[in-house]
Amino acid sequence: MASKRIRMRHLRCFLAVARHGTVTAAAEALATVQPSVSRSLREMETEMGVTLFDRTPTGLVLTPHGQTLHAYVSSGMGQVDRGLEALQDRMADQKVTAYVLPNVVRMVMPGAVRRFKSLRPEVDVCFLATTGGGLQQYLTRGDVDFGFGRLLAARQMEGMHFEHLFAEPLVFFARAGHPLAGAGGLDIGDIDRFEVIMPITGTIIRDEIDRFIIARGLSRFTNLIETISFEFSRAYMAETDAIVCQPLGAMRRELETGQVVSLDFGRGELEGAVGITTPAAKRLSPPAQLLIEMIRAEVQQLGLHNNPGIP
Repeated sequence: MASKRIRMRHLRCFLAVARHGTVTAAAEALATVQPSVSRSLREMETEMGVTLFDRTPTGLVLTPHGQTLHAYVSSGMGQVDRGLEALQDRMADQKVTAYVLPNVVRMVMPGAVRRFKSLRPEVDVCFLATTGGGLQQYLTRGDVDFGFGRLLAARQMEGMHFEHLFAEPLVFFARAGHPLAGAGGLDIGDIDRFEVIMPITGTIIRDEIDRFIIARGLSRFTNLIETISFEFSRAYMAETDAIVCQPLGAMRRELETGQVVSLDFGRGELEGAVGITTPAAKRLSPPAQLLIEMIRAEVQQLGLHNNPGIP
């Protein structure tokens, strides 16, 4: 029967001495001190009633008893170490990090995270609420598990996979009571009479807007405010006649309550695909896969996949 007094530290000291041949070298490998290793060996030999090492001028050599024990312990300890490594890998999967655009943060993510946490409360959820710049780099480096937002430009999709979930329009919004509210057939000149708030250059949404206005003969709006803050845009628009161009999801709540109106400009022409972007060659962790499944379920629940359009 195995001794109940033999501890893991005894076995690790035994294996280290057998491998390195001296107590000093074993202590260095174990990041401990020589007396501690010597004491563990003495305790082990005393407890088992056998000599495990012959002390020679060149170092410690396994005795026949030591060789027998080593054959079993080295194999068993390897299994233990692999088990610990597997556990550490699993523990590393106890967090999901996603790169999420603000419009879907506000519209989809609260419900999706609520669903996820009801199933996996022990898993941390972290998402970067950004405007879309740098997603390819984040995914390539492994900083995030996946991205959720508008489809990247073709040049940025090399090595990436995109799962389309729904189509979302970019909309020109203004406060209720704005001079252009309710006016039909607006053109680019009508919009350019007012301050216009748009995302900063280099973001996915800004690139779409720039292409749209250039196609209508305007290189840039005359009175422009650039920001990635949706909160600033909503607050500033409420106090001024500024016009904001944002994804529908960023303003859906205010649109439904009548705080803002959608202007009759560019409707149906600034629609983009929204979905999940992942590295094509990477297998997602089970928690990441589950969060994506919850995002799909929330999109279905909200009816976004049916492209309901502007309320």
